[in-house]
Amino acid sequence: MGGVPGALRYRGLRLLLGGRALGDLGSEMLPVAMVALVLVEHGPLLLGLVLGVRGAAGSLFSLLTGALLTRLRKSTALAVNDGVQVAVMAGFALGPETAWWPVALAALSGVSGSVVAPAAGAMMPLIVPAVRLREANALRNIVGRSAGITGPALAGVLIAVADVRTVFWCVAGLFAVCAGVLALIREQRPTGEQAGETLGTSLRSGWREVARRPWVLAVIAVATVQAPATLAPGFVLLPIVVADSYAAPVYGTALSCMAAGQLLGGMLATRWNPVRPGLVSLVGVAFYPLTLLGLALTVPAPVLLTGYVATGAGFMLFGVYWYTALQRSVPQERLSMVIGIDQVGSFGLEPVGYAVAGALAASVGATPVLYGAVAVGLATGLLPLLVPGVPRLADPAPPVVGASAPSGGDRAPGSGR
Repeated sequence: MGGVPGALRYRGLRLLLGGRALGDLGSEMLPVAMVALVLVEHGPLLLGLVLGVRGAAGSLFSLLTGALLTRLRKSTALAVNDGVQVAVMAGFALGPETAWWPVALAALSGVSGSVVAPAAGAMMPLIVPAVRLREANALRNIVGRSAGITGPALAGVLIAVADVRTVFWCVAGLFAVCAGVLALIREQRPTGEQAGETLGTSLRSGWREVARRPWVLAVIAVATVQAPATLAPGFVLLPIVVADSYAAPVYGTALSCMAAGQLLGGMLATRWNPVRPGLVSLVGVAFYPLTLLGLALTVPAPVLLTGYVATGAGFMLFGVYWYTALQRSVPQERLSMVIGIDQVGSFGLEPVGYAVAGALAASVGATPVLYGAVAVGLATGLLPLLVPGVPRLADPAPPVVGASAPSGGDRAPGSGR
């Protein structure tokens, strides 16, 4: 059968992967272009503000965009975001050299980009059948990670051979083509009931869906703690510790090893359907604090780099199995809202963690902060396994005797197949 994942038989998924491959490539090129433009024209202080504003806006506005998506076609929302990003890129390329301009553009880019994760995640069950969701999510993550590897390098080459404003125009072109591809996806329209409800109703309904599933609430709660206390310090302090204790190439190699691990994890997830995906996911994520422990102890570079490969694989497995579980368990009309809540819980406090970790490292040193990050990560990482439903990432109630298999079989809703 050639080993091709069966999910690729579905036109909607092929269009999503093709379109988002271009959009993800542009998204990964953008930070490099912003660094080159803002750092040269305004200095490191404004650069930090620009990157922080974009990241914070993307996380915090996920709640609002998740609620809005209950009444919109997900593919339309993704295409509109790409159109906004085209305008933002043009603004960077043509705008004035005043300090407030890149900050405003970064905020607009982040707010608009907050739609991507809830829309893409909520659209997946509409374009592939339930039995193919794991494969589809793995493929989507592989596409995104591949862009994360090639995008920064491509942007760097273009800056070297042309100029930074040319990069912004190239990114604008990628987003424009992405919008056109995503506009071709056919999916179910929201029902009249969802299209007419208020934002407050959508928000409350999404929270109820999370609260009635303790396994969802437990995982999001731990992510809310770990994002600022473990994830952020690890990324902030990696270059600092490497500069003091390792050879020069180790920092870049560690990031490349993590990316390679993510690709390996994505390929594994297309084939492996564990009985307890929650157990596998949380054990995989636990490699990160262990890797940070190795960084704090300055273990030999090969051992440290192996840890970053394992960390990348663990992060990818968690992402694939987690999104697949949400897509199978949460009603379709509330899925974008739940994913929005997850985005805020998982990443909303991360910028605070960056700032606090940097300040603490400056006052007490990087190593004590790393030990604190390790302690939080190890103490909280496996706690959700005590909550019913977490090991399987599913509601713990036993199936009803005589219940039918998941609806749709191998046929995608709204796919025309």
